[in-house]
Amino acid sequence: MNAVAGCVFPGHPQSVGTEQWLRGAPPQARYDEFAEWYEQWIGDKPPLIADHADVLLPDVAGRRVLDVACGHGRMSRYLATAGADVTGIDISAAMLGKARAASPAGITYIHADVTRYPDWWDGRPFDGCTCELALMDIDDLAAALSTVAAVLRPGGWFAASIVHPCIPGSERGLSSWPPAQGYDSEGWWISPNHSPEGIRIRVGATHRKLSTLLNALLDAGLEPESFVEPPAPIPTYLLWRCRRRR
Repeated sequence: MNAVAGCVFPGHPQSVGTEQWLRGAPPQARYDEFAEWYEQWIGDKPPLIADHADVLLPDVAGRRVLDVACGHGRMSRYLATAGADVTGIDISAAMLGKARAASPAGITYIHADVTRYPDWWDGRPFDGCTCELALMDIDDLAAALSTVAAVLRPGGWFAASIVHPCIPGSERGLSSWPPAQGYDSEGWWISPNHSPEGIRIRVGATHRKLSTLLNALLDAGLEPESFVEPPAPIPTYLLWRCRRRR
């Protein structure tokens, strides 16, 4: 995770005005404290990836699919309903508790850190991976994508959605980056000026430039096939499908 300009020591929070960012922090289950609230807040909204399944998802029936940072299981349940053999992984025990309580039998949920060596993996490759609105919550992007590439079969697909890294902010919330710092300021940050109704004021988010994201995918051996930007007055969400190199 990159630092904002200046000398920043690993694990030490820095602040400018009311915003804070952190470099080199260990992975945290930031959602544990807010699992109950999050379940009520997100409700039964369909996953963004599901809204664009015609572009992003192949036929998943009978396929092994890993749902990365699955949270309370919204994407996992969608995949299972479509006939996939689903495994969900998340660092938050509290969110996994919500997932298990709300999901049908047959979905496997694993409590693990996706940025660490996948010793939870049985070695059987997955046909596909998904990650619904969660890469902003993962501090070590390169490590997470390395895991995705490791567990996918050659030619396997990876479909993901994120808050658009170029979102400039609106009446609904702040920009992807700390407003006082600008687009080049990459890293995790949080601010009391985020929307009081949303998740970011509670758990923060990691801003990455678009080029950082695209290069990380390529470095992991995940080659982009298609991108989606849902219609909106300003860039709001970005979705894509990649393939692991054969």
